[in-house]
Amino acid sequence: SSSSSALLRVVGEEEQARLLRRLHHNAMARDKASKLEANNFVHRQKAIDDMKMDSRMVKEEMRASHADRVMRWTHKLSTNPLAVDLWAEDQMKYEMNRAMDKAAKQRKYINMKQTHQAHCAILDRASSEPDELELLRAEKRRLVQNTKRLKAMRDVEKSNARMAQVFQSKQATELERQQKQLVRAFSSPGL
Repeated sequence: SSSSSALLRVVGEEEQARLLRRLHHNAMARDKASKLEANNFVHRQKAIDDMKMDSRMVKEEMRASHADRVMRWTHKLSTNPLAVDLWAEDQMKYEMNRAMDKAAKQRKYINMKQTHQAHCAILDRASSEPDELELLRAEKRRLVQNTKRLKAMRDVEKSNARMAQVFQSKQATELERQQKQLVRAFSSPGL
């Protein structure tokens, strides 16, 4: 039992040494791997930063190049008649024409309304005021009627005067005749 425990101790010591070596070797490998990983990480980050910087530089160069190209072509095409936005220009003209049509319709409506109001005012004034021409015509009709009446009355007076004269002359003639008859009757011997 003591030899087996000594054997275990020897085997155990050998195994322990082997385990320690393995642990030491693993620790060294891990340390080396972590240093290598740290080194790779630094190189990777530098490469990523360099790529990002290159990408930024390329994009900046492309933007500057594009802006330069746009500026050059804008300058070259500034005198081109096709550079104008024809749709916007046509739309603006259309809107102006619509506005002018609307203004013309509004002016026409206002003129029509004013004409109608003036016509109504004339008719109102004509109906509210007596018509002078009609008054003059009525006055003339009255004058003509009065003139006719006066003429008729004069004619009646003349006729009456003539009749009175005829009657007087008849009376005078009759009176004369009667007087002559009386004179004859008194002058006749038979009385």
